[in-house]
Amino acid sequence: MRSSESDSFVVCSEHIILECGCGERLILLGFESDWHSEGRTTFECECGEELTLADRLDVDAFDFNGLLRRFRSPD
Repeated sequence: MRSSESDSFVVCSEHIILECGCGERLILLGFESDWHSEGRTTFECECGEELTLADRLDVDAFDFNGLLRRFRSPD
C-alpha cells in the first residue's frame, strides 16, 4: 500500500515556541491545555537546561522585530 502525502503530516491547530537562554528554540504542537492535561509542563533543551511554558517566546514581538530588521537601512 502506498502512503499518500497527507499521511506524512500532522494537522495542528496551535503551537507554542519555548526559547532557551542558549538561543535554541523548542516547538510544541497543540494547545497549552493539551500539555497541562498530559501532565507535561517541563521540557529539556539540547543544552540540558530545563524549560517550562513560562519560557514561551512572544511570537508577536518576534514577528514585529523581524519585520523591522527587513526594513532597516544598511549602515
